[in-house]
Amino acid sequence: MSGRSYMYVNGGGKYTSGIKCVFVLILINVLVFIILPGAPMYREILEAGALSTYGIRQLELWQFFSYMFFHGGFAHLLLNMWGLYLFGTIIAPDLGAIRFLNLYFISGITGAIFWLIFNWGHPASIIGASGALFGVMMATAMLHPEREFILLLFPMPLKTKTLVVVYAVIEIFSELGVSDNIAHLAHLGGFIGAYFYIRHVYKGNIPWDILSGLFKNGGASKSKGWKVNTYDPFEYHRNAPKDGQHITQEELDRILDKISEHGINSLTNEETEALKRAREQMKSKHG
Repeated sequence: MSGRSYMYVNGGGKYTSGIKCVFVLILINVLVFIILPGAPMYREILEAGALSTYGIRQLELWQFFSYMFFHGGFAHLLLNMWGLYLFGTIIAPDLGAIRFLNLYFISGITGAIFWLIFNWGHPASIIGASGALFGVMMATAMLHPEREFILLLFPMPLKTKTLVVVYAVIEIFSELGVSDNIAHLAHLGGFIGAYFYIRHVYKGNIPWDILSGLFKNGGASKSKGWKVNTYDPFEYHRNAPKDGQHITQEELDRILDKISEHGINSLTNEETEALKRAREQMKSKHG
């Protein structure tokens, strides 16, 4: 088998690079939180890095990125980094490092834009990775909607798709009716940016699409809202090798191309079994 096949059959560089990317982002945030307060011009650096309408008016466009790496306290940092670890380690192996970074920063930037639209001219500024984190949560719900989590404040299993809807509703009502220091609009903007990015990457072939009704006539989305999408089994059955049959390089390449384009979660049960048999063939060949 080719080196390309070995890489994918065993999870490969895509899995490793994705996981590393999550931990690098966490490390950068922690280092900024620990080191920056000791800097001689800490106040000036924080003011220049926080997102504000004044800064954007002055064309300090780096604020779209820099605001994500500052946090207002240990609890703020801990919650964001714990969420990034929890959801990022699920979704990053599917996307790989480059696409995961795209997801993270696009969500953070759309969160910033969404906040700016409704706060233009306001003297406040915002910091934190929450917009990016909420984007990672949305992507996890779209690709792994049935994964269950138990929240400390709500001790019963919640599926990721339910979790995202609950958080979205909370953010909307909080923005409308609660006066606090939380940038709820940035969170919603992160949801929105991630939603459209994942739809673009997977061409609408996603297990769960919260807005599927808006796109059902647009040609792309094959998901059914709250139902989990599965690929047409007849697509694979027409050419599927029988049990115990040798997996050809052509068939393996087709499966690997599907993983590359749509992620490993797009495989049918038959394709997953074929991938396992290909791995066994490789082991027996090289063993």
